[in-house]
Amino acid sequence: MTADLKRRVIIFSVVLVAAILFLLPTVDKDMVGSGWISKPISLGLDLAGGVHLVYEVQSAEAVKSGLQVRGNSIRADLRKDKIAVTRARVNDRGQLEVALLSDRFADQAKQKIEDAYRELVFVERRDDEGRVVLVYTINELEAGKIEKKAILDAVETLRNRVDQFGVAEPLIQNVGENRIMLQMPGVSDIESVKKVVGSVAKLEFRLVPTGEGRSNAITLKDKQGNPVAVDEDVLMSGEAVDDARMAVLNGQVEVSLALTSEGGKTFRRITSENVGRQLAIVLDNVVYSSPVIRETISGGHASISGGFNLQEAKQLAVVLRAGALPAPLKILEQRTVGPSLGKESIRKGVIAILGGFVFIVIFMIVYYRKAGLVAAGSLVLNMILILAALSAFGATLSLPGLAGLALTIGMAVDYNVLIFERIREELRNGSTRDAAVSAGFERALSAIIDSNITTLITGMILYYFGSGPVRGFAVTLVLGIVSTIYAATFASRICFDYFPLRGGKHGLSV
Repeated sequence: MTADLKRRVIIFSVVLVAAILFLLPTVDKDMVGSGWISKPISLGLDLAGGVHLVYEVQSAEAVKSGLQVRGNSIRADLRKDKIAVTRARVNDRGQLEVALLSDRFADQAKQKIEDAYRELVFVERRDDEGRVVLVYTINELEAGKIEKKAILDAVETLRNRVDQFGVAEPLIQNVGENRIMLQMPGVSDIESVKKVVGSVAKLEFRLVPTGEGRSNAITLKDKQGNPVAVDEDVLMSGEAVDDARMAVLNGQVEVSLALTSEGGKTFRRITSENVGRQLAIVLDNVVYSSPVIRETISGGHASISGGFNLQEAKQLAVVLRAGALPAPLKILEQRTVGPSLGKESIRKGVIAILGGFVFIVIFMIVYYRKAGLVAAGSLVLNMILILAALSAFGATLSLPGLAGLALTIGMAVDYNVLIFERIREELRNGSTRDAAVSAGFERALSAIIDSNITTLITGMILYYFGSGPVRGFAVTLVLGIVSTIYAATFASRICFDYFPLRGGKHGLSV
């Protein structure tokens, strides 16, 4: 054995051992929790069953929320300048209405708003029961930025929620301009998914108005649907929450909140300045509880109660930990795929792959004799390398992925046929054994690479622009091309360089 051949055998052995190590967790599930270098190959929704949802992000609501945030800031700024503001509210037409107590400072207020908030567009000034109302909207450029950010933030929030839901290998991605596709393999309870994933979870802390402060009040509802008056001002939002956990205190189920350092300071200030008043805890415009502040609360902790059961409290804790959605989500499509359908797909896919493999091996052995066994070994190595790569990259195997594996078998045989026929041609032309093998592999390699460049580029394009099953097919197609070139040209070449072409029981025949 030459030094070059020894080097190639070592490289081949290292690659094969590494592939087997990556595949071990898939073969032995007990290795999953042992800190192994890879994870078992995950199955996609069409193979494992699960939940499929398509949401539409109501991005226009994000624009309204952004406008309301600016309204709150405007009210605070004007009050610092001793300009009385009775309300700063977004109306049903998506316009910000800033109502002043009198028209005395109307021009001054208008100038301050336009200087500080250049993204706002003045619409009109009108009188409302003796008070001046300045009406603004937001310019198209800023509205577009808010909508795009809302979609990106929604994807990230859904990802955080699904991660806490404990689902392995979920698929969350944009579809079109304002839609999000969510696939959760192995999950069957679609209603629980919708409650955890789809709720906005907009948490607010507001004071309940006293008798003399109801002019600055808005009306919400409690869990039973009864009207509840709360202050228009939001004293603290869900951004102040660092962690949320379900807890049971004195037999009552509640959600315990751990606040951020800044949130703890804000909550301490709120409770110290409003002892004796009720503090309403509002989630998605529903008042869950409104306890009386008995004393200053420090330590950065709060709680939400309101007749929860254990499951509701756990789900609420999950969505609060993941953060609020920037805009409501509308379900456009929902379906549940049963695991039995996935098992049948796996069974038929495996039968198709094994059937194709067996027929190809029989043909190669009959037509190319002993060299056909090299081709068969190349196919087996090819499948091992592809599955190992899927495990190493943490990819998910879907039904189109199985189709990609079946296609890879056919492509791999093409490579072997090109090489074997090239060797035959060289032998017929009178070349020596070493010259025929060398010319066969080298000249076939250029044809193999040229023929697969377009396929490789197509696979990359499918992966970049595709989604879900299309990406699954693209992944196995690209991995199949790379592994097949390695198995057919590098690994098979070792066999031809080690064994003679003809003569004796150990010789290869083509």
